[in-house]
Amino acid sequence: MTASGTDAWTSAPTALRHPVTPAERTPWWRSLRFRTAAAMTLLATTLVVAAGAVFAHTAITDATAQLRQQALTQLNETIATQAFGGALPPRATDDPAVVPGALRTAVHGGGTATYDDGTWMWAAREQASGLIATRVDNSPLRTQWTNLQRTFVVAAVLAAAFAAAGSWLAAGRLTARLRRAARAVDDTVAGRSAVEVRGDDEVAVLSRGLAETAAALARSLDHERAISAEVAHDMRTPVTALVGAAELLPDGPDAERVRRVAARLRGLLDDLLTLSRAAHEAGEVHAVPLDLVDTVDEVLLAEGLRDRVRFEPGESSVVLVDREHLGRALTNLIGNAERHGAQPVVVRASGTTVTVEDAGPGFPAEVLRDGPRRFGALGSHGGSGIGLAIVLQHVAASGAVLRLENTGRGAAAVVELRAAPGW
Repeated sequence: MTASGTDAWTSAPTALRHPVTPAERTPWWRSLRFRTAAAMTLLATTLVVAAGAVFAHTAITDATAQLRQQALTQLNETIATQAFGGALPPRATDDPAVVPGALRTAVHGGGTATYDDGTWMWAAREQASGLIATRVDNSPLRTQWTNLQRTFVVAAVLAAAFAAAGSWLAAGRLTARLRRAARAVDDTVAGRSAVEVRGDDEVAVLSRGLAETAAALARSLDHERAISAEVAHDMRTPVTALVGAAELLPDGPDAERVRRVAARLRGLLDDLLTLSRAAHEAGEVHAVPLDLVDTVDEVLLAEGLRDRVRFEPGESSVVLVDREHLGRALTNLIGNAERHGAQPVVVRASGTTVTVEDAGPGFPAEVLRDGPRRFGALGSHGGSGIGLAIVLQHVAASGAVLRLENTGRGAAAVVELRAAPGW
C-alpha cells in the first residue's frame, strides 16, 4: 500500500492562485530568449566560418597555382639561359644537395615537378646534363593566408555579435508577449483584471486560448468552492443535532457505530469549511524576510505544537515566509503525521526547507504519484484527504513548494521556501 524509497510528488508553486514574483522568473541563461540568441549566434558563426573556409580554399588554391606557374616559367627561362651559355640566376641551382629530397625524388628519371616547402616554391627538371632547379619566394602566399584568417575571424566575430544582438531583440519581443500571456493567465486565475492579449498570429491565438481556459477553470473552481462551502454550512446544524442525538442513545455496539459515523460526518464538514477558508485566505499573503529556524520555533509555540513534536533546528537562512500560512500548513502536516503515521513526529528546519517526518508506514503510492486529492483516502486510517489539500493551498500561497517523500523510515513532507533576495 505504501511506496518505498524516495519517490516524491512535488507541487508547482504557481499551481494555486499564486502570482509569479521576480525571484521565480526563469534565469536568463535558461530562458527561451537566451537559447534562441545562442542558437542564432552559433548558426551565423558557422555559416561565416564555412563560407570563409570555402573562399579561403579557393583563393589559396588559385594563388598556389599562380606561384607554381611562376616557378615553372622561371625554370624554363633558367634552362634557356643555361643553353645559350649564360650563368645561372641567383635563385637557380644545379647542386642536388640544395634541392629538397622530395623534389629530387619526383624528378628522378626525367620530368618536371614543383614542390612547396613552406618558404619557397621550387621547380626542377632533370636533364642529361644534370638537375636544374629554381625557387620562388612564397611569402605573398603566406601573407595572403594570414590576411584571410584575420579577415574571417573578424567577420565571424561581427556576424556573431550582430546575430546575437538581433536575435536577442527579436526573441525578446516574442518572449515578452509570452510573459504577458502568462500574466494574463495568472491574473485570470487569481481573479484580477487580466491583461488584454492582442494580435492575430499564433502567439496571440495561443495566449487567448490559455487565458480563456484559465478563466473557465477559475470559474469552475470558484463554483466548486462555493457549493462545497454552502453545503457544509447548511449541513452543519442538522449534523450537529445528529451528533447530539447519537450521544443520547443507550450504550451498545449499534449506538457506538452511529456515534462514530456521525463524528466522521461532522469532521468531513469541518474539513470542507476549513478548505474553503484556506482557498479564501490563500489570496492574502504577507511574506516577509525572516530567519527560518526562529520563525518555525515561534510558530510551533504559537500553534501549541511544540510539545507534540521533536523540533530539530539546523543551519538557518533568511526566507520569504508568511507566518499565518506557515502555521496553518504545519498544523495540518503534524495532524496528518499523528493520524496516519506514528511517533515520533519530527520537525526539522534547515536552510530554506521545513520537514515534517513521522515513523509510520509512509505515503500511499497513489499519493506520491498524483499528489494530494480531496476526499481521497490517506493511509491505513482512511480520512477525507483534505488535510494535505489545505496544506497545499497555504504552501502555494506563499510561493513555496510541497514535496512528499517516503524515506524508508516513514513519511516526510518537505516545504521548500524561497530564499529572501539580498540575504
